[in-house]
Amino acid sequence: MANETMTVNRLPALTWNWLKMNAARLEANAPAVGAAPSFVQTAQLARSSAAQDWAMETGMGTDVDRFLANSPAEYLTLGENEVMDAPAVITYTYQPGTPAGDRLCLEAKAGSTMQVAVILRNETAGEGLAALQIKIKAEAGAVVKLSMVQVLDNGFTCLSDIGTTCADGASFELTRLELGSGKLYAGAAADLIGKGSNFTARIGYLGQGEQRLDMNYVARHRGKKTTCEMDSTGVLAGKAFKLFRGSIDLLPGGSGAKGQEQENVLLLGDGVVNQTIPLILCGEEDVEGNHGATIGRLDEKMLFYLASRGIPEEAARSLLARARIEAVVDLLPEALAEEAHKFMEAHTDEL
Repeated sequence: MANETMTVNRLPALTWNWLKMNAARLEANAPAVGAAPSFVQTAQLARSSAAQDWAMETGMGTDVDRFLANSPAEYLTLGENEVMDAPAVITYTYQPGTPAGDRLCLEAKAGSTMQVAVILRNETAGEGLAALQIKIKAEAGAVVKLSMVQVLDNGFTCLSDIGTTCADGASFELTRLELGSGKLYAGAAADLIGKGSNFTARIGYLGQGEQRLDMNYVARHRGKKTTCEMDSTGVLAGKAFKLFRGSIDLLPGGSGAKGQEQENVLLLGDGVVNQTIPLILCGEEDVEGNHGATIGRLDEKMLFYLASRGIPEEAARSLLARARIEAVVDLLPEALAEEAHKFMEAHTDEL
């Protein structure tokens, strides 16, 4: 196993180096095996070959492409105008010790509606590396709904990377909940090539103890009248560290494009580190780009009210933090929501 140094989650346009927020650097042993994923409700998805070109931008960058170049891959395709009524559930179960990496390539043909739900988990406690890269092609008028939940133990380092291209009228809808992993590196990039294409991201995260979360989300508006909306909700407690990069790139030729990015963070305690870089790049005149961030702490009046009703402060903190995360859990398919609830039942008493 060769040890590799990678630069990941790089901003599309760099800011001051002294801030140390332009990108993340990490060292990891190259994956030796895959996680042998399990598949449920995938009958409508055809396994295809890797013959076509899957080169595309991803949120974490080209170093992850090289890192996972020899990892096992699944290629799944949904035919033209086919509609999935329920999501295909793909579970990646990682083991401590040997680094594991996987690739998943999803292709939604014209006019189709694809639903895929992905679980990243482990059964045996210990230290390990879990890496997954998902690439998506959405043809004209296609809708791809990808839901993900990550519930790895604290001993794992997780690399979770997504890239997509959207043709005319195509839409990529991402719902993603990051709950576990001692060190998380996650990213997603949407290349909105076609006219009227769309990217929607609903992101939730929970950082506890000494967890480190490093995330990078990018929307490239190339086509006319493209839209994106990135909405993230998180809770940080203990000595958790989080860096969130959210970039809207309004490129020349993308007239009429509209982008929106919003983050809401609840801070529990004085030991957390919360960093956010909202970035809007504008290369076209007739466009709209907006961003905002809300950072808050628990309301003392609310804690006093709950205490007067017999709920101690620690229980109240956990209750209010879980309510934030539940807003994202409610958007997940049932199988993923169950995994999220099991994890929170076992871990939110640490808040």
